[in-house]
Amino acid sequence: MLFVALMYLLNQFDRGNLAFAQKTLSADLGLSNAAFGLGAGIFFIGYFLFEVPSNLILHKVGARRWLSRIMVSWGVVTILMLFVQNEYAFYAMRFLLGVAEAGFFPGAVYYVALWLPGRERGKVLALLSAAGPAAYLLAGPFSGVILGLDGSHGLHGWQWLFLLEGTATVVVGICGWFFLTDRPADAKWLTADERDELTARIERDREAEDTHRAGLLQVIRQPRVLLLAGVYACIQITNAGLVFWLPSVTSRIGGLSDFQVTSLSVTPYAFQIIGLFVLGRSSDRRGRHQTHVLVGCLCIAVGLGIGAVVSPVFGLLALCLAFFGYGTMSAFWSLASSYLGTSASGAGGLAFINSVAALGGFVGPFTFGYLLDLTGSTAASLWMLAGVAAVAAALVTFVRSSSVNPDRPAVPARSLQMKE
Repeated sequence: MLFVALMYLLNQFDRGNLAFAQKTLSADLGLSNAAFGLGAGIFFIGYFLFEVPSNLILHKVGARRWLSRIMVSWGVVTILMLFVQNEYAFYAMRFLLGVAEAGFFPGAVYYVALWLPGRERGKVLALLSAAGPAAYLLAGPFSGVILGLDGSHGLHGWQWLFLLEGTATVVVGICGWFFLTDRPADAKWLTADERDELTARIERDREAEDTHRAGLLQVIRQPRVLLLAGVYACIQITNAGLVFWLPSVTSRIGGLSDFQVTSLSVTPYAFQIIGLFVLGRSSDRRGRHQTHVLVGCLCIAVGLGIGAVVSPVFGLLALCLAFFGYGTMSAFWSLASSYLGTSASGAGGLAFINSVAALGGFVGPFTFGYLLDLTGSTAASLWMLAGVAAVAAALVTFVRSSSVNPDRPAVPARSLQMKE
């Protein structure tokens, strides 16, 4: 699980490197702001189109092979960014990067479900999800150092950034092929008794799943799956909108240098990491994933709402509450993976939820910027995001009552505790 978290950390690094390279990359390639924004957004088109097919293939060929393939593919595409000469090549490479990355995170969630019973997944998914905000905390300093290599051996700083981070991704992807194991039954480093016991516990969870006999199209049409996709899409709209514009919100605090603005802007990510482990561990102990997702959504809505009306300093503190709420991701994916299970349709269902939510990468930042231009203040934008978080909270309350098969009696959750 630590190795999978490392893989996701590099995934977030490679996603964030374009933002740090924006200024010099645009200058060297002659990109306008509109062209750069279009190229950044095209990534999500490729990601959206190939997310579900990628996870269906993962189920067929095995998580070890496919997660490693995804990493090597996006690492190679990242390295090829060195040779981009114009905006059209930039668009093409960004689209290919989205195609290459498609399916990684839901594939990792599916991989966790192959290894752990439902009640043991929350803390592991918290570890996995924490790699995201941790990457943002680390990416700034690392990228700054690499961009400082500008001119070395005839390469621009942004070329060094893509080269080094892409190479690291390829190396880790190759290692994953040899290091990861698809299922407990294949793990030679477990004893026979350990393999049998763990496999039996996971199978008991599988027998309680509502979806393991349903086809993919049947699964993604079910009310609960659609509600889960709606909840996650709303969360992603608020997250993407806030993350992209967080420095602008922080800059409302007067008298700060650019370095101070950047430093303060990453502070809320520490609270997101805390939220991931607090909410994830609590949801594991109590087995009430839906309740913890609801608590997280309410924290986001309240934090954003308070941030819109108080002074900039207290507003930043309120945003820390909102980022703590984003820690509900561990509980959310525990809820989704427990419901969808480890079948091919379950893997596709997880990918469907993630791909729909990925479109929030367009909606959140664009709407935030539009309202900022319209009003000249971040207050309206924060209120908008708070409203979307409130919609997510409302949708969560309906998740439990939805069922793939309303004629089938509910199966009570088993209290599964891993053997020490």
